[in-house]
Amino acid sequence: MKRRHLLVGALVALAAASAPSCKLDPLDDDGKQPQPPLVIPDDPDCDPLVPDVCGMPFPSSKWLAKDASTKTGYRLSFGPTTLPANDKGVHMDPAPYARLDGFGVGTPASVFLKDLDGANLPDETRIADSLAADSPVAMFAEKNGALQRIPCFAELDGAAKVDEERSLIVRPAVLLEEGTRYVVALRALKTKSGAPVPSSDAFIALRDKRAAGTPVEDRVERFEEIFTMLDAAGIARKDLVLAWDWVTASSATLHGPLLHMRDEAFAELGTASPKITVDKIEMFDEVASPDIAYEVSGTIDVPDYTTPSTVGAKAAWILNWDGDGPSALPQQTGTYKAGFLARVPRSALPPSGGGLATPHGVMLHGHGLNGTSGQIRSEVFDHLANTEHVVVVGCDMIGMANEDVGGIIELLADMSDFPVLGDRLHQGVLDHAFLVRAMKLGFDKVPEIAATGVVIDPTSLYYNGISQGGIFGATHMAMSLDIVRGHLGVPGNNYSTLLQRSNDFSPFFTLMAIFYPDHRDQQVLLGAIQSLWDRTDPVSYYRHISKDLFPGTPSHAVLLAQAKGDYQVSPLTNEIAARSDVGVALMPSYGRDVALVTPSTYPHTGSGLVSYDFGNPWPPPGNTPPMDGLNDDPHGKPRKEANHNAQMFHFYRTGEIIDVCGGDACTPE
Repeated sequence: MKRRHLLVGALVALAAASAPSCKLDPLDDDGKQPQPPLVIPDDPDCDPLVPDVCGMPFPSSKWLAKDASTKTGYRLSFGPTTLPANDKGVHMDPAPYARLDGFGVGTPASVFLKDLDGANLPDETRIADSLAADSPVAMFAEKNGALQRIPCFAELDGAAKVDEERSLIVRPAVLLEEGTRYVVALRALKTKSGAPVPSSDAFIALRDKRAAGTPVEDRVERFEEIFTMLDAAGIARKDLVLAWDWVTASSATLHGPLLHMRDEAFAELGTASPKITVDKIEMFDEVASPDIAYEVSGTIDVPDYTTPSTVGAKAAWILNWDGDGPSALPQQTGTYKAGFLARVPRSALPPSGGGLATPHGVMLHGHGLNGTSGQIRSEVFDHLANTEHVVVVGCDMIGMANEDVGGIIELLADMSDFPVLGDRLHQGVLDHAFLVRAMKLGFDKVPEIAATGVVIDPTSLYYNGISQGGIFGATHMAMSLDIVRGHLGVPGNNYSTLLQRSNDFSPFFTLMAIFYPDHRDQQVLLGAIQSLWDRTDPVSYYRHISKDLFPGTPSHAVLLAQAKGDYQVSPLTNEIAARSDVGVALMPSYGRDVALVTPSTYPHTGSGLVSYDFGNPWPPPGNTPPMDGLNDDPHGKPRKEANHNAQMFHFYRTGEIIDVCGGDACTPE
């Protein structure tokens, strides 16, 4: 039974009479009568700022334990029952989060306020309004002891079936920075009846200096800092319905594990190619396959940083961590053979009359949602390979590949198992990096390949990802040692924002609701796992593509090519990347105004976002998937357009984004 701490009005009044100089005494507006007693839950695993939901507000400094050994000075520390329990009463395991020194940069802020009317919220269509002096929702980053306003948007959880489970979600409209303190302030909120939304007793105690002797007394110093900074930023303490803060994790704990794997693995490799084993070469008849001469299936040897685990009844893998705290890093467990496929075009073969073959570049493909390397088998890619002189190659993005689907379904029953997805993605990213190096240095030297006369041009290496591959392509590009230009097809970032806006994930949420039926718990779940996901989610990597380079890493550029009205990957998160100071330009004729962003001009050198319009409307605002016109989803259309592919290969070869649509927002027939 959870303990509850009651402040009895008579005792408070007696304390006020005996110590009139105490600044924390509760007095009403005329300073004469005691305020009503406060009832504040006293459970160390829960935050009483939102007494209805244990883990809210989320994220929160409530769960930051001081740790002088980390970059931020903190480590995440949830209680055994802080994170939601499933239908069997099993709470999410807090242990994996102790390896982080703050929350993920992609974690949204969620809170539950009873009967909240969302009419005056600055939603995703009114992002500029979030910067207004009177905005009811305001978000800040602390810089040098002062708060700087950042754009955000707020939405009531449209996925919730009943108002009693409808959370308020506040999402930053720019990419957050690592190792930074953030503050959310709520004021002037109304209930559906028009009454002011009341503050919780715990927040009243902190705001009104009544926290002495209460369960929130130990948080007074931190909240006094918040109130002082908010006051300096123009938000009066007395007007606040709720305010709270948190700190984002450092790059050391977000990116350190993957960079450690990369740097150690490539240092051991030196100047050599990863070992390539050819399992099969399938030759194609020229009439049946005019573009592709043969397909190679095989494996490459990659250092393995995972260890076997289980999720439900399924085999799974997690990282082989060397500890449980923020300094922990993955350790090698040996070497394993990662499968790959390569499609070699006829243009790569020596001329029939004799002579040397034309050197060909390499286009690494990133497959779609829970797919396989087999997605390189495409007439579009085959034709591009033959006309643009590239060998197309791919491997599985393990962690979110077809072989992982059974485990992903199993983990929905107990989200403690999320590391089998989040951890294993690290190995998937490393596999792709090793495959590029193998293609660059070793592919044409394998006897079976060399016998065909194929020659690889090691200076022409490109990335092409679609959907999930477009998403994780930004991660690959930020840490790639060999590829400096990549195309991100129908991409996005930040899975906690993308998931509920995608038709692809509706079946997964249907299953999740069986095990975690309360939608408020689902929002805490999404926020929590995002902190683990951020170690590979591009929401934390876009900043490092060209702006803040990882040590020993070249500068990169990416072309983001989205489809307006995409039903599977919301364009919204691409706009967030373009709004952020990370080097992604918004290109002209985008199709709608993007708040607080001035479009660039053609031609543009560097990263940029273009949008292809196939006549679909923009998705409606809110955290639910679009439902109209599903049979005309434009998600797979851009890569089939000749102008899109001309733009892509011009970018590959020159680093320049050009207008291929005549200024008409790319509206192919």
